[in-house]
Amino acid sequence: MMRLSDEELHLYTEECNSRADELIGFAMEMFGPMTSVWEYDGVIFLDHPPHLHYRPDRGTVQIALSYKAINDDVQRDFQLAHEVCHLLYPSVSLGNPSEPATNVINEGISTYFSVLVVDAVYGEVMSNSVLESLVNHTPRYLFALKQVMELLHADRDAVKKAREVQSMVNEITEGELRALGLSLPEETYSALTEAF
Repeated sequence: MMRLSDEELHLYTEECNSRADELIGFAMEMFGPMTSVWEYDGVIFLDHPPHLHYRPDRGTVQIALSYKAINDDVQRDFQLAHEVCHLLYPSVSLGNPSEPATNVINEGISTYFSVLVVDAVYGEVMSNSVLESLVNHTPRYLFALKQVMELLHADRDAVKKAREVQSMVNEITEGELRALGLSLPEETYSALTEAF
């Protein structure tokens, strides 16, 4: 990680907040509106893998990026895009803030959006590098990505349509996906709703 002064880190965090706002807008266009009882409180950096950082005492949630994202625009956008999708429909309840396991569609949407953003901004070579990293290091995310790609290939608005019935992606059922009337392989319906 590149070492930054407090002032430099503050300025970079502000830049990341602006980028997050752009990506939130893009994600909502693709996947539907933000549905959350949590108040979004911007981006922070932690010595930890990227995640949503919940503050139940305040009712707030932040996007926590890893230090790997500092002054690395590809890593920043990849991490931000992933967490932005989770922010649209947090899997943690304010009343019971212990984090439940996510499902495949939830992680697949986030992974799909991350790869899409990297491809759109940095090109095919970089997005192929990201995909290769998924193959080599996180095959479960690759599996989730493939399931969501199949869903969106059948109907590019499938997530948005499913969220009109069940806004919280982690709670979408196999029956709700089937009700969309898509021509998906049988195993895809169950794979999308299984625990990640």
